[in-house]
Amino acid sequence: MVNILKTHWTFLSLLITFFLAVILRFLYFPNNIYFGFDQARDSFTTLQLLSGHFKLMGPPTGVEGLFHGPLYYYLYAPFYLISYGDPVFANGFLRVINSLGIFLIFLAGFAIFNKRVGLIAAFLFAISFEQTQYAMYFNHPSLGVISVTLFYLGLALLFFKKQQKGLTLASLGLGLSLQFEFALIYLFGLSLLLLIIYRKQFFTVKKTTWLYSFIFLGLALSSFILSEVRFHFRTFNHISRIIGVGGGRGVTQLLNNIYIILNRLVADNIISYSWSSTLVLIVLIATVIALIKNSKLRPKLIFLSLWILGGVIPYLNNKSATPLYYYTMGAGVGLLILYSFFIDQVWNKQRILAFILIAIPLISNVNLIKSTNASGVIPTINVQSGMLLGDEKKVVDYIYKEASGRPFAISGVTMPLFVNTTWDYLFEWYGKAKYGYLPVWGADAAAGYLGDLKIVSAKSALPSTRFFIIEPTRGIRQALIENMLREESYFTKVVKEERIGGFIIQKREPI
Repeated sequence: MVNILKTHWTFLSLLITFFLAVILRFLYFPNNIYFGFDQARDSFTTLQLLSGHFKLMGPPTGVEGLFHGPLYYYLYAPFYLISYGDPVFANGFLRVINSLGIFLIFLAGFAIFNKRVGLIAAFLFAISFEQTQYAMYFNHPSLGVISVTLFYLGLALLFFKKQQKGLTLASLGLGLSLQFEFALIYLFGLSLLLLIIYRKQFFTVKKTTWLYSFIFLGLALSSFILSEVRFHFRTFNHISRIIGVGGGRGVTQLLNNIYIILNRLVADNIISYSWSSTLVLIVLIATVIALIKNSKLRPKLIFLSLWILGGVIPYLNNKSATPLYYYTMGAGVGLLILYSFFIDQVWNKQRILAFILIAIPLISNVNLIKSTNASGVIPTINVQSGMLLGDEKKVVDYIYKEASGRPFAISGVTMPLFVNTTWDYLFEWYGKAKYGYLPVWGADAAAGYLGDLKIVSAKSALPSTRFFIIEPTRGIRQALIENMLREESYFTKVVKEERIGGFIIQKREPI
């Protein structure tokens, strides 16, 4: 009876924690959905998929010739189908999926240490500012948090619970991780290192388990395999371009990159006040070094250290002062389990101190969520801040209202420049459905991008009612904006200007 009550209490605690996670991730929803070029491009691609165009490749990576996996298109598809193209449903799905991560982190914490560590880690995951950012991030890397956690959960079950099914789970998580973000290819190298360190556990795995593990890995990577065959091993031929991390970088630069990423993980998960994150990072490192002497704890602390430090690998050759946020996806989960373990160590001896250690990330994360999340994802996730779906719909509504049913043209300063994909999708999905007709794009547009708005570059052929949209300009040089406005002023004059959120909308008429 006592065991049953304990089990029910654990499930109830996790359920409450899950709903807390959902509430925090849906704060300010849907007005804080970031919807820029990447999101519009992927929305168009998902609609193409629903029209019967099978996809073997996802969007391009930062390395020419390499592509992410297409799986997330297929995950989006049902939500675009039932909503007739509304991105809100798919974004809500991502927030729920991230919230479900509390169950995975609980199982991982339980597998490595004990149930209390799992429950504390689940709570910290629910309130994590970093995780709310991933939940809101309307793009493929957001799903990587779950796949990376699944990878390490499987290994934890194998290493510390002697459950051979863990290898199959880890293989599935490994393959899914590459689907969601190509930079996670580092997990393959880390797998080899873990294979060496924990070789005794691997030697006990049955042949059938290895077979099932390779089958699950193959299924998760099937789109890459088919794509390689179809396109003559294009990825394989380019893979050398992302190998050799850290080449040509000095030791000081490498250490600085490691510090930046680890410090950011601490700030966005545990404490973010001024120098406090650096202090906590130092304390965490010192505590791990002190405890790793314990032979019973050593395998577990090494495992968690590799989990956390693995997230730094994609940044070792980083040259930016503000490195992209999402390559560390999943590393923060390992940090939360490690921090929860430290809380567990003082729980029975200093209960008040344990509650203080829980209260610190609670206060820090909630303050970050309240001050930041209403504006969407942070700039280190999406360069162009302010592209919020709620404001974009207001822009479309404003333009149609000013057009008063007359034909009109739109153009503007976009990012990327001369690419109208974002506004093309907004007017096709939202504007046409609500107002019954579409504008034309009244300027040159770069070829090869998705969108079906008619492009009319000859100014004399445009309707007399015209609108010029200036997107939020972070990432766009002011000189380029001034040049485009100057060129537009040769043909039209501003008769009315409106600011909506970070957007400026000019109503213009021919001179």
